[in-house]
Amino acid sequence: MRLQRVEKIKRNISIQASKKSTNLLEGLYKSVFQGKSMDFDDLREYVIGDNNKDIDWKSSIRHGSLLVRRYCAYRRHNFVFIIDSGKKFTGLTSSDENKGEVSLYTFGTLAYLINKNDDDLTKVYNKNTTLTSTPFRTGALNIETSMNDIEQNIHLDNNHDINEMLEYPLKHFKRKMIYIVISDLDGANNITEKVLKKVTASHDLLFINISDASIYGDNLFDINENKNIPIFISKNKKLKEVEENIKKDTYDSCVKKFKKYKISTVTISSKNEIVNNLIDLLERHNHAVRH
Repeated sequence: MRLQRVEKIKRNISIQASKKSTNLLEGLYKSVFQGKSMDFDDLREYVIGDNNKDIDWKSSIRHGSLLVRRYCAYRRHNFVFIIDSGKKFTGLTSSDENKGEVSLYTFGTLAYLINKNDDDLTKVYNKNTTLTSTPFRTGALNIETSMNDIEQNIHLDNNHDINEMLEYPLKHFKRKMIYIVISDLDGANNITEKVLKKVTASHDLLFINISDASIYGDNLFDINENKNIPIFISKNKKLKEVEENIKKDTYDSCVKKFKKYKISTVTISSKNEIVNNLIDLLERHNHAVRH
């Protein structure tokens, strides 16, 4: 099987990010998620996001640059992706990109990093209107087939509440997990504190918000009503202002709710934002788990 999507992600990372940014993304991933045992492995160059306690000062002085100790981990991490879906993902983001496509490549980029670190991942998603999951696996082939699965199902009607999707791993997997939720503002707003408390009691959780297009603009289409939005609505500046205020208030409320449970979140609007915004997400989570 040709790994077309995985190769595209590798190319996009190298095109979108400088070598420094790529190293930062990988370094932050390892800094945040690599578990430690008492077994010292080796030294590597310091990258932003590393714990200052891991700096080997004597070796750094001899080498002439900051070096950090790297430790062997006893076990792999288990990542569970919660992939929201439905008709809303046929729409556009605030950058006028296909919402489902941005979600798909956000998953693929993080899955690529997980694979490079030999961690395992599964996904919980809507398949033919049935909530399902895949076995915990690693490998580039797993990423490719997962992305194909998501693409085929992300636009299908999702009859499952986001809370039901979050509780699914708790019922089916008996292991410590790191949740990566890829949804939107509607999904974030609908997650209950009861479910967040239940999940974060034993697991980490990060939330990625795929933005929604504005109702203000030219030639807009209402995907729920399946018809064009009248121009007297789509060009109404007062309605635009009302919409922006509602979105801001809702987002601020969600961030406040997430902070209570040390959940980091970031918004992604285009494929070109994925790498830099994932760096931002990992930095936020890095801060949350250490303070």
